[in-house]
Amino acid sequence: MFSPASGDSRCMKTILKPLALLSTITIVIAFITAPAFAAETTSGKKNSGASSGEDLFAKPKVLRFKIDLPEAAQESLRKEPKRYVKASLQEAGQTYADVGVRLKGSGSFSNLNEKPSLAIKFDEFVKDQEMGGRGRIMLNNSHKDPTYLCEALGGEVFRAAGVPAAKVTFARVEINGRDLGLYVVAEAANKDFLSQYFKKAKGNLYEGSKNDISDKLEKDGGDSSTDQADLRALATAIKEPDLTARLKKLTPLLDLERFTAFAAAEVLTGHHDGYTMDRNNYRIYHDPTSGQMVFLPHGMDELFTKADEPLIPDWKGLVAKAVLTSPTGQRQYLDKMSSLLSTSCKAETIQGHVDDLSALIRPVLAEHDSGVTKAFDDAVAKLRERIGKRVAFLGQQIKSQAVPQ
Repeated sequence: MFSPASGDSRCMKTILKPLALLSTITIVIAFITAPAFAAETTSGKKNSGASSGEDLFAKPKVLRFKIDLPEAAQESLRKEPKRYVKASLQEAGQTYADVGVRLKGSGSFSNLNEKPSLAIKFDEFVKDQEMGGRGRIMLNNSHKDPTYLCEALGGEVFRAAGVPAAKVTFARVEINGRDLGLYVVAEAANKDFLSQYFKKAKGNLYEGSKNDISDKLEKDGGDSSTDQADLRALATAIKEPDLTARLKKLTPLLDLERFTAFAAAEVLTGHHDGYTMDRNNYRIYHDPTSGQMVFLPHGMDELFTKADEPLIPDWKGLVAKAVLTSPTGQRQYLDKMSSLLSTSCKAETIQGHVDDLSALIRPVLAEHDSGVTKAFDDAVAKLRERIGKRVAFLGQQIKSQAVPQ
């Protein structure tokens, strides 16, 4: 089984088996698989909210969140859903006061009266407040993924390839007494996340959505400049017509090894809504230490949808076209894909992860709606089948592919 990597490590470790679920459902908001926190209300001091300093994403678990939104906060979210409002959040008997809450999502956006995806920022109004070492987390409603597993699986594949990717866990969420059921809890792409993979976490962080590096990208962090000169330099380098000269110009600007690994992970998981195949759902971090750009995955809620997506697709992203149509880039890409398929991303490995995680969350889904388990079981079975077919298909294509010299 493969597990999250830390720092720049490329090595895979055995994932810890999920803890057994408690058989008794308690009224208080609590961990299913971890000791309860001592009851406490935060009041401006740093509050990790983790027993013995446990990382919130150290191992898969099911949290229980009870969010209370005052009427004024609800009204504000209806008018400006992407603006943080003050709320309280209870978890394991501990109350986090004045937590920032806003709605998130674009194409799959749901309003407050439905099952909205949420951004939770513990330190928006209370300095240094955090939960389990995180100042901000994302609660994703998994609207497009009935298994709730794709983000977890995708993150594992990308980290196995050596590409930084958000880790996830799960939560049963209640807002103002309304039980919304299960959510996927994901790391936010901020300094907490970046510091796990880079020596410095203060570089420019860009977010791409239905656009490319030649466009003005949304800036999520970094310096105060607005000219995006680092992106413009990369956009200029990829236009070099001579292949040898192009890679020479790209080398100081782009982490080529990680980019070819990023492309391999996108194709392996069938992330057709990502950068290389759609110029969507991606982030770019400008690493201050190396000076190179690193592409990061995002929005992985629809994976392994088709088994026969080609090994070498129609590259849509400008950087993908510039790098992966060159003999050197294509060779690196195929080598990485071959390595992943033969080591950490064998079908039985990924399917085993599906089994472990589905066993963890299935009882929680049944709590919310006893009739949902059959649909969940069917969706999980189909996902396992698609994973097996996908890996087998790519393996056959790798064998028949002539590797550029």
